Amino acid sequence: MEKVLRDYRSRLQANSRETERIKMYIRIIAFLRLSVVVVATLIVYLFRNEGVEVWGTTVLIGIVLFLSLAQVHDRWFRKKEFVDCRDRIIHRELSLLEYRFDGIDGGSEFIDPSHDYSFDLDLFGERSFFAYINRTATTVGRVALSRELLHPDLKTASIRERQEAVEEMSCHTDFRIDFQSYGGCSGESRVDTEAIERLAGMPRFGTGRIVRWLVYAVPAVYLALFALWLTGMVAGNVIVAVFIFLLVLSGLFAKRVTRIQEQLNRTLQSLSRYSRLFEMMERTRFRCKPLSELQSRCVDSNGSVSQRVSRLRHLLSNLDQRYNFVGFALLNGFLLWDLRQINALDRWLCDNREKITQWIDVLSRFDVYVSLGTFRYNHPDYVFPDIREDRTPVMQAEALGHPLIPREKRVCNDVAPMNEASFQIITGANMAGKSTFLRTIGINYLLGCMGAPVCADSMTFTPLPLFTGLRASDSLADNESYFFAELKRLQQIVLRLRRGEKLFIILDEILRGTNSVDKQTGSLALIRQLVGAGATGIIATHDLALGKLADSLPGKVGNYRFEAAIQGDELTFSYRLQPGIAENMNACFLMRKMGIIPSDSSEND
Repeated sequence: MEKVLRDYRSRLQANSRETERIKMYIRIIAFLRLSVVVVATLIVYLFRNEGVEVWGTTVLIGIVLFLSLAQVHDRWFRKKEFVDCRDRIIHRELSLLEYRFDGIDGGSEFIDPSHDYSFDLDLFGERSFFAYINRTATTVGRVALSRELLHPDLKTASIRERQEAVEEMSCHTDFRIDFQSYGGCSGESRVDTEAIERLAGMPRFGTGRIVRWLVYAVPAVYLALFALWLTGMVAGNVIVAVFIFLLVLSGLFAKRVTRIQEQLNRTLQSLSRYSRLFEMMERTRFRCKPLSELQSRCVDSNGSVSQRVSRLRHLLSNLDQRYNFVGFALLNGFLLWDLRQINALDRWLCDNREKITQWIDVLSRFDVYVSLGTFRYNHPDYVFPDIREDRTPVMQAEALGHPLIPREKRVCNDVAPMNEASFQIITGANMAGKSTFLRTIGINYLLGCMGAPVCADSMTFTPLPLFTGLRASDSLADNESYFFAELKRLQQIVLRLRRGEKLFIILDEILRGTNSVDKQTGSLALIRQLVGAGATGIIATHDLALGKLADSLPGKVGNYRFEAAIQGDELTFSYRLQPGIAENMNACFLMRKMGIIPSDSSEND
């Protein structure tokens, strides 16, 4: 981990030096632009009586130099914007490595209490796992990462390929940081995703055939007219008349062009923001199958995606020239510029409409691998789990820990083999670590299914659908009690098992909303049914009677515990998992210590 921190700090220092260098060039170019204005003005003033040839030439040269320097200035400002984004990216890495989540996107809109496991495992929201792992550079990538967390592909071959891709992506640190930086300074927003999706249904908007032929013919007509004018065969008024005619024609189309331009700027502009990202994906060499196959989808016989998107950006920039009044008059009067660009954009969309969805899919997948690759790089001590298809075991780990608990506070525990149609029952006192242990198993199991490394010394698992029941809540909107909400969740498990699904189940203190006898009877019956249906999982409970199932279901139920040690007036926890049924409980001790019940009361009062 120290090596990772040193690398980021070194990159931060190098980036600061780059920032200072860029600022110096920006100041120099600004000085040169000012100098051009001052020198040109001085020359015009000194030689104002020397004729229009002298001062006119000076003005022309001054304008050309000033505009050229302005373009260079703009490029350096874009470089500075990129370097500033890179600075923020590296600072974010350092913050998250220290578990500081200030200003970090938690993906709160993806929170869904009805999902199989995401609400229980705190995948989304403030200080969530999404906030910790998300490094996506685009909105489509962000959505794809949430989809990967919610619905990972559980095919063994797919998981192994993703492991390979994540491992290779972790080696491309420059690529990952620059990819995020270009995404950060692209100006993309969440509405861009919706805009791109509308492209498929966008109707053709080019001009008719006659106007299109006229657009093509205009340059040739002007060349012919200028040639005839130079030979004296045509008066200059003819050229002026043609210019005015074309300008009026452009004016007649102006409203339609403006309407189309506004629509295009809401759709195609969104896609053009991704040009740099596609370029990076195409020029980086990848060896593993998943990344190289994605890369190959960026190129076909008609060129690369970056070239096409760059062409789109160029066409949109050309169309924007019409906002300048002088530019509108000259470009449309001589070239029918608006109609020319509209036709070019229409041709571009016609040629590429069907490929856009594929491009965005490739981009979003790369974006997900950037996040997972960064997670791998930031945790060199994590391991890729071994995947088993025979469900023996469904889950087993050594020194398993929760990735969101800081390293200095994290207590890791072994997970004994959980085979098909078996359950582990975890008993223990309040605050002893049962719920954290369940979430530790759940989040690492999910990481394994995603093809990411896990926080463990070793782990073996079989990829099965994960289903959890760690928390439930009342629903006023549905007139639903806490107890009924929990029953509905348990019903989902049973119905899916009856349909033949194999599930990995994690439950915490089931049937909390009823009396102890009813709870015990129902819990015993439920565990028997889950084991009988071939389900595998782990259940935490305060009910020590559930531990007796190990006697009636030998080899199918195992008992493990978290103990609390009470010494005098002190309560301590080791957070270490041990075999057997819990011996110590702490509710009465805590109530006496907090003054809720008298200090001389006993559990039998």
